[in-house]
Amino acid sequence: MSSTPEDLLPSARIRLAALELFGSQGFDRTTVRQIAALAGVSPGLVIHHFGSKHDLRLACDAYACQLFDDERVFLKDSGPMPSLESWVHDHPDLQPVMTYLVQCLRGGGEMADRAYQLLCSVSEDLLTEAESQGLVRLPADREAAIALLATWSAGLQILSDLFARRLGGRHLTDPEVMRRYAVAATELLSNGVLSPSYTETLRRVIEPSDDQESRS
Repeated sequence: MSSTPEDLLPSARIRLAALELFGSQGFDRTTVRQIAALAGVSPGLVIHHFGSKHDLRLACDAYACQLFDDERVFLKDSGPMPSLESWVHDHPDLQPVMTYLVQCLRGGGEMADRAYQLLCSVSEDLLTEAESQGLVRLPADREAAIALLATWSAGLQILSDLFARRLGGRHLTDPEVMRRYAVAATELLSNGVLSPSYTETLRRVIEPSDDQESRS
């Protein structure tokens, strides 16, 4: 939970506790009593604020969406070199939210579909905004590009702790890990990893020529 949970309203403490427990042990294994104990409230207060465990999960989904909306505004307003460390510092609840989304993706079914669609939606919004500002160029097949980038992001989240340890940290949200991640991602996306000649060779293999299309 937040480093200062006593500063949060009971409903916010309940939601953050639910995010942590749903993320660490899954929705089915988490009870209202466990959430109440972690939040420092009574089980009755959990039901009073959210109605049921299912409705509390929906509130967690909505909160995750809101956090990503904050990220979208941050990236839009922060200029060409946003301070990731500053944003992470201002959002201590980021790690529980990401852990929650990872658990949703791992669980499969409706929850995984909802989490993945959220990632796709956020990716599309961010890329559309960046494209309108002339910051990125998307391939002709926008839908495939957006889905691919969202899938890469999901894979990174699932392996985030392993990735962070590889870079000498504990979590993806560690400032130094995020800095190295941002630099490497920027260089890869800006400069690519394939040489121009090899890219052209692959394009000829992947995209049939006019002669090949006419023969088919």
